[in-house]
Amino acid sequence: MNPTDILLSIAIVGIYTIIYLYLQSQFKNNKIRLKLFGKGFIYATIITGILYYLIKFIAS
Repeated sequence: MNPTDILLSIAIVGIYTIIYLYLQSQFKNNKIRLKLFGKGFIYATIITGILYYLIKFIAS
């Protein structure tokens, strides 16, 4: 895996997580925000991994 691909994956995960937190920011409790951050990060990581391997499979 190229370093560029790793950085791109991290950026996509970060952007998705920020958007997810922004959309769910109606909660004032920090524990709920931390749970949402973790959930959004996990979802974004899974989605990014699936897309990466799908693109890699199609390109080869």
